[in-house]
Amino acid sequence: MADTTIERPPSATTELITAKVRWGRFARTRAVWVGPLIAYLVLVLLGITNSNIGFDALREDPEAPLGLQIGASQGIRSDEWGTESPLWLGQLARAGAEDSTPLSVSNDFFAQLPSGPISAVVFFDGTALALGGWFPHEMLFAAKWWLPTLLLFIGVPIWFRQISGRLRWGYFAAFLIFIAPGSVWWSGRPVNTLGFIFAGCALAIYGAQRLSDRRWVRAALAIIVAGLLLARFPTYYQPLAIVIGIPVVLATAGFLLWRDVSWKQRLGGLAAIAASGLVWTLLLFWENREAVTAGLSTVYPGDRKSTGGALTAGMVFGATNLGWLEDLGTVLPLNQSEIATSFTVLLIIVVLLFATSRWRGGTLLAAALIPLVAAGLFWLSWGTLSWGSFGAAIPLVNRVPSNRAMLGVGYIAILAFCLYMSQWKPSKRVAVPLVAGGTAAFLSAYAGSSLQTAQIAGLTSAMIWASALITGGVIFVLIAWPLRWWSITIASVAAASLTFATAPIVVGLGDLRASASAEAFMEWGATSREDGTVWASNSQYVDSLMMATGTPTLSARQQIGPDVQQWERLDPGGAHREMWDRGGLHVTFEWTDESGVQFEQPANDTVVVKASPCTVAARMPEFQYAVSSEPLDDACLSELSTFTWSGIDYTVYRVDA
Repeated sequence: MADTTIERPPSATTELITAKVRWGRFARTRAVWVGPLIAYLVLVLLGITNSNIGFDALREDPEAPLGLQIGASQGIRSDEWGTESPLWLGQLARAGAEDSTPLSVSNDFFAQLPSGPISAVVFFDGTALALGGWFPHEMLFAAKWWLPTLLLFIGVPIWFRQISGRLRWGYFAAFLIFIAPGSVWWSGRPVNTLGFIFAGCALAIYGAQRLSDRRWVRAALAIIVAGLLLARFPTYYQPLAIVIGIPVVLATAGFLLWRDVSWKQRLGGLAAIAASGLVWTLLLFWENREAVTAGLSTVYPGDRKSTGGALTAGMVFGATNLGWLEDLGTVLPLNQSEIATSFTVLLIIVVLLFATSRWRGGTLLAAALIPLVAAGLFWLSWGTLSWGSFGAAIPLVNRVPSNRAMLGVGYIAILAFCLYMSQWKPSKRVAVPLVAGGTAAFLSAYAGSSLQTAQIAGLTSAMIWASALITGGVIFVLIAWPLRWWSITIASVAAASLTFATAPIVVGLGDLRASASAEAFMEWGATSREDGTVWASNSQYVDSLMMATGTPTLSARQQIGPDVQQWERLDPGGAHREMWDRGGLHVTFEWTDESGVQFEQPANDTVVVKASPCTVAARMPEFQYAVSSEPLDDACLSELSTFTWSGIDYTVYRVDA
């Protein structure tokens, strides 16, 4: 008998329900990365960053700055505007060609720029700077600048969803990391580290899951890329990477070991991920072995051994009081970067809430949370207790000074708190949120009072009390109403109020590309790279200009360590080696008319070479161009040109020794 069933078209209601289901599936699986990616592309296409390259000293005429900038640059961030950003811009100027660093080993490793085939893959964003000959420099600079932030806002929420099933606390954690005083006053260094780590860890979990599902191709690709991303975090700022990077990796490993699969699958997935990360890391370090060896053998930081010791309460819990730094820094001599920390108070709140027995997370979530809390408490003790000689003997840990540990521990606190709150069961009783809020308020006020006494004399009692009340109120709201979006919104606004006006908004590259002086050095730099000649100046600000334009120079930042043979051409026998055998060293010159070479060290991170350009050229014949803010009349010099930088007139002399 024939089938006479009539197929009816779906009703409008059915189609609407189907569309909603499809949109919900899209929102769950796609929107988590589509939104951040769109924001990233907009910033890149517009060439927008919050770099401090608009600092007055990096202007041709500070009274008439070029380009568009909203807000003031922070002069205290010289590690960024004077080193990191110029190194990236120099790579753009050279279109990826090798950087000439006559007195030091290559800076590429710590600047995360390629120096060989392996690093070209691992530092893929640095490799992209080789496109500087074809694409606008401001776009490529913005692409590298914002990439860690993109990975942070994709990686952290996905990692939270994989572990806790909740996205909102992942977004909140990413926002707190991004906006924390330690991030903004350190030009995003914590974000650079955590962005790549979380992207790698999220991919590692995905790869392990696909491995269990026997989806071999997806698993292999995810695990290979995860290892590549995780290989980056030892290459950046090592003390911070040790503090905040290792705990996230351990938390991820804990989660993978407690998955609801066989032990063979658990160990197999973890072993594959570990092997991928180890292979990429070893290959990267082998390719850069000369730079790594030079850095480890320096007087500083190679020979430095640190131990734990008690810091002031302000240096530990003071982050919630740092919203006043932007205003106070204009009237007081503050080193905001050294004071800046993150939200360490959240770690104390997590420990306090554990005692209430209202956490509903299971063993799997606890396997990720416990390593974070344990690591956070350990590093907290590193900045609050005396560890003595025992602490100095702990490998790897002894590479972290206590103040750098306090910069990082607040990020562990953010992650532990948000992961804990994703499974917090609120009570109708007000006692728990009230006690937690009161504790946070007290710690904030205590830390603020400590800052007022030791570091920030301009911090008033009214400022301290205001910060304490806001901190306590935010903690109360989050714990009392953890399932409400408005509670997280209130907390986000409060956190953003600490730093929202601190970093500038910069469109383009300002005077480092648009000025006549920069254009001249772009040409001079290209010529010197071709004929193998080098420059030197008596100004660190001109040194930054030369680095940013790819001009080979003796006066520059020695990021990793010295090229000993080259230094001994200036300092035969290494009589002054303790001055120049350092990483993170500013090398500058002071021109004299004397026949010898003298060395001075006005600060730990600065060495001044005092000599006549003629003497330097006699010892290093490739040195042919001296830049000076004062007139020079040595017999070997002939005036080549003049330019203006930082509002000061400079003369370029050709040296014919």
